[in-house]
Amino acid sequence: MSVLTTESRSDRTTASGLRVIELSFDDLTDDFVERWAQLESRSVEGNAFLSPHFVLPAVEHLEDAYNQKPLVLAVESENNGKLLALGLFEVSRNSRLLPLTHLRSWRCEHTLFDGLLVDSQPGTAALVTLFEWLKRQGRRWQGVAFTDRSADGELHQMLDNAAAETGATWFEDWTRERAVIPIDEVPDDCLQTLYSKNRRRNFKRAEKQLATLGEVTFSFLAGGNSAADHVQTFLDLEALGWKSDEGTALLSLPGHERFCREMAARFADDERLVLYQLSVDGVAVASALNMRSANDLFCFKIGWNPAFASGSPGVLNELNFLQTCRQNLSDVRLADSCAKPGSYVEDVWPWKRPLTTGVFTTTRTGTLAANAMIQLKRMKRLLKKA
Repeated sequence: MSVLTTESRSDRTTASGLRVIELSFDDLTDDFVERWAQLESRSVEGNAFLSPHFVLPAVEHLEDAYNQKPLVLAVESENNGKLLALGLFEVSRNSRLLPLTHLRSWRCEHTLFDGLLVDSQPGTAALVTLFEWLKRQGRRWQGVAFTDRSADGELHQMLDNAAAETGATWFEDWTRERAVIPIDEVPDDCLQTLYSKNRRRNFKRAEKQLATLGEVTFSFLAGGNSAADHVQTFLDLEALGWKSDEGTALLSLPGHERFCREMAARFADDERLVLYQLSVDGVAVASALNMRSANDLFCFKIGWNPAFASGSPGVLNELNFLQTCRQNLSDVRLADSCAKPGSYVEDVWPWKRPLTTGVFTTTRTGTLAANAMIQLKRMKRLLKKA
């Protein structure tokens, strides 16, 4: 494992005994990947898209789905080498908010959530170390950008605190909300508590319609020896309908198929792959593939058979997940739908999490440039209203 920074070891060490290491992806060792996985398991905020189980297969099989191989920045304890924070980045020459060279979080086509992996102890101190190091890289990068990171919760507060302590400034480009399930807030009677009378009637009508086609059953599948078979079922369902017609299904793209199979196998081997499916007379007609990270669950993709569309199998599968998640996922804090705005999942999962996109500037020049871009955006909005 090679440390690419040109700074000396003492320059990278803080009074708290923490230091930043910078690695090219090709220099990762098995030991580092293991420490990375351990950090993910105890991160204050789960992120399956920053898991080595996701990133390693993505880099291996999705060459056309990202701009650059990720640059790894990590904060570790100088005493024992324990990783305390980690992020994946790529170099950007300019963006909507920062027309100067900066880092932005690395993502591939299938990345659906952003942020950092951060140990709860000492979380803020690790982020302070990272921001201080980034400030010293001013000749290289003027800031660090994120897309769709959480805008509430413990990690969000840690980032705000670390930025305030080090003089970094957050400039927000846009915000949005996404459907989630806070597991411990799910009521005992979801139908009566969460939905209108008309919505309940629609659910029951769909259930009756599906039942006319055969016996309806739901299955909650958490990895196990049959994980590969369940993943195959998911892939087959995901490839039906419009995705197959447009050639965007995972099975239509060999590299994406290989990525999904390896990614799912890695999470399954670690007992963190979760699938739930709806079957009619024992034949699966809807399936959802999800990954656990720390105490959170992330919904990767769904598939359903359009031949059963009159019974809304995709909707009913998400509804059953909501109704049974407390008993099946009692140790999970949050289930994130990872759904696009306007998805039907928003009509089934009524809670939302706020997401934010923007850039932390870490130099005075970067702050001035980002502030100028913000003012320009405001001026354009005013001119449109005039």
